[in-house]
Amino acid sequence: MGEQQHVKFPQEVIEEYAALGVDLPALFSAGHLGNRMGVQILEASAERVVGTMPVEGNTQPYGLLHGGASAVLAETLGSVGSMLHGGVSKIAVGVDLNCTHHRGCAAVW
Repeated sequence: MGEQQHVKFPQEVIEEYAALGVDLPALFSAGHLGNRMGVQILEASAERVVGTMPVEGNTQPYGLLHGGASAVLAETLGSVGSMLHGGVSKIAVGVDLNCTHHRGCAAVW
C-alpha cells in the first residue's frame, strides 16, 4: 500500500504546469494520508478523476470498508479534480464532506 505510481494527466495540463516550471507528474501524489491508505490516482483531469483504494487494511471491526476510508478516497479524488479545475492560478480547498454509503464491501479473507 501507499506506493506512488504514474498518474495520467492530459497533455495540455502537463504543459500548462510546465510553463510555470512545475513538473506535475513528478510532484503529484495522493497526499500522505492517501498514500498510507493505498489510494492510487490512475487518471486525472478537470473533468474526470479515476482512483482506487484497497479494502484490505481499510476496514472497520466487521471487516467492511470503513466509512472514513471511503471519505478519504472521495476527498482525495475531489481535491485532485478541484486543483485541476481551478488551474495554476487558483487554489481549491474543501470546506464540507458528506458521505452516504450505499452498500458494504468486505475484504476477502
